[in-house]
Amino acid sequence: MVITAILLLLLVSYLILFLFINHYVNSGQTNYVKQFQVDEPIAVVIAMRNEEDQILDCLKSLYKSSGLSQGLKVYLVDDQSTDASVIRVSSFIKENSHFNLELLNSNGIGKKQALIHALGRVSEPWCFLTDADCVVQPITIQSLMQTAKGEDKEVVYGPVNYYKGSFINSLMAYENLNNQLVGEALLEYGRPAMVNGANTLLSKSIIEDYIKAQQVDYASGDDVFFSQSLRKNEYAVSYNFESVVFTKAPESIVSFFYQRLRWASKYSGYSKLFYRLFPVFIFMQNFLFLIILSFWIFSGLRIDGILIVLILKWIIEWSFHSFMLKKYNFKAGFYQSILLSLLQPIHISLVGLFSLVNLSYKWKDRTVVNQSIVN
Repeated sequence: MVITAILLLLLVSYLILFLFINHYVNSGQTNYVKQFQVDEPIAVVIAMRNEEDQILDCLKSLYKSSGLSQGLKVYLVDDQSTDASVIRVSSFIKENSHFNLELLNSNGIGKKQALIHALGRVSEPWCFLTDADCVVQPITIQSLMQTAKGEDKEVVYGPVNYYKGSFINSLMAYENLNNQLVGEALLEYGRPAMVNGANTLLSKSIIEDYIKAQQVDYASGDDVFFSQSLRKNEYAVSYNFESVVFTKAPESIVSFFYQRLRWASKYSGYSKLFYRLFPVFIFMQNFLFLIILSFWIFSGLRIDGILIVLILKWIIEWSFHSFMLKKYNFKAGFYQSILLSLLQPIHISLVGLFSLVNLSYKWKDRTVVNQSIVN
């Protein structure tokens, strides 16, 4: 009887989570930007490290941006790349001298130090932040600017989607969108716990606050530490397909795990109570589902109440995802939805547990231990 009550309570809490997400996520949101013209110069700041295969696609996509009457000034700061990134960018600058692109060398170590170095040089009234492995749609910046002007905000957040590609890449893209739905709901709720700095628009007047919010002792988190310092009336949300930037999914399951581990390890830097409790709530939900899944497997995959709970969990996810992800033109396959439902409790539990220990891993040819760059 006690076990049944626990299972029901877990399912109810899961349903409440998705009802919360559904309440704050606008599944049909669209930004009509064709008639909107941006008449102010815009800076673009990109921190680059070992992106020789991606950076030129990123730069080319930026210079295809539409609706910007005064164009873009790109500040590309190199974070001590060890591959051919700088060589390729230098050649690109020579071949495209009409592009307003400045290549800088970071005077520190790590992405945050690189961003701080570049942001200190920005003089334009607006600044768009993205990553060196992202491809920006022609109307992305125009869409963000329209939101900023329409809502009179100094900060605008947009979505970052993975390319689908193979079955595994599509599964990662699906998992990323699932996380993004949670992040969007929290933004709309006024608790920006999960944002992606690869698609952020800042006004010049708030850049100093962005710099001050950086916790340089952490290898990543340039996005969330700033967002968590904001009140709801200080930012706008532009989570629609027109505002999307795209990037490739991690190259392997191991890379995917280390990426999520790097994200989770920022938890120790959170100071406000909500941002410390919400990840614990998500972890406990998934850890309990993992226990249930493990018990069902080791009990012989029987058709019983535990299987019904797992099926109901999948139905909750599938029913909400089927319409909430339409605005991104994404439809997960049947088998992918089942796999995500089964695998997500495993990976969230493992990432949560491993984030508590000093696990060493590689990130862009650097060793990171507990969010600190070792070399």
